[in-house]
Amino acid sequence: MSPWAEIVGPCHTTSSLSRVLQIDQVAVADAAAELRALRLRTADGRNLYPAFQVQDDHVHPHLQQVLLVLKSGIDDPWTWAQWLNTEMDSEPSPMSRLWAGDLSGVLRDAEHDAWAWRS
Repeated sequence: MSPWAEIVGPCHTTSSLSRVLQIDQVAVADAAAELRALRLRTADGRNLYPAFQVQDDHVHPHLQQVLLVLKSGIDDPWTWAQWLNTEMDSEPSPMSRLWAGDLSGVLRDAEHDAWAWRS
């Protein structure tokens, strides 16, 4: 098993995310291109979408804001996925905090880490 599988957790394929969100696969691709959904490309060219970004049949509505900040530091969706899904200092993961309503705190932490990645 890949260490990334443990870090990222379960993922959707394009077709399974399409079914969950009740949108067509073109809309899934558009959401990923606009960073409204996090897409991970595997070494063999498959597209995967971490399940942690989906609850109640929708992608978190503020995920794009966070991804745009993270992208300003490093353009690597795998790094973003790790950042979003990793607990730090016994604090919930940024994605868990986002689902709990802590947008301002998550954005603050994203800005700090994006700045550090650029340095």
